[in-house]
Amino acid sequence: MNGKGDTYRPVNKKQYDKNYERIFMKTRSPNSKYYITKADGEFMPQFRGLPCEVCGSTHMTCGHHNIPKGRCKALRYELKNMTVLCPTHHTMSNDLAAHSTNAFAVREYVNWFEKNRPEQYRWLMDNKNIVRKFTFKQAFENLKEGREAWL
Repeated sequence: MNGKGDTYRPVNKKQYDKNYERIFMKTRSPNSKYYITKADGEFMPQFRGLPCEVCGSTHMTCGHHNIPKGRCKALRYELKNMTVLCPTHHTMSNDLAAHSTNAFAVREYVNWFEKNRPEQYRWLMDNKNIVRKFTFKQAFENLKEGREAWL
């Protein structure tokens, strides 16, 4: 010890506990990004590897939210809001793609969806403004247990 501040100081127990809580045991909001990511991780894998509903390809397929997640939180984990698409029909095609930069391709996707999934399309149009009171923590816990996200 050289006397210049490197002496042993006892840890203030109260301050240590406060910092431990703040750093390691973060209290998360029930609607935090953490629970959104966890709930998405439980819901989305069920669509991987299924045949594309447009072309039948099983290469890198995923679920597409017909009503965007940001537009209607209540439909984020609703199976009726999902369509299985391959990368071509999800984003890459200029002929028919749900998220193309080409407006014509997006319009063609909507026309295809309305023609080939009329019941699903009508249900979505009737329920696109639905509001449900829930938290993503509740959704994650329900999905983890194999139940519907919003009971």
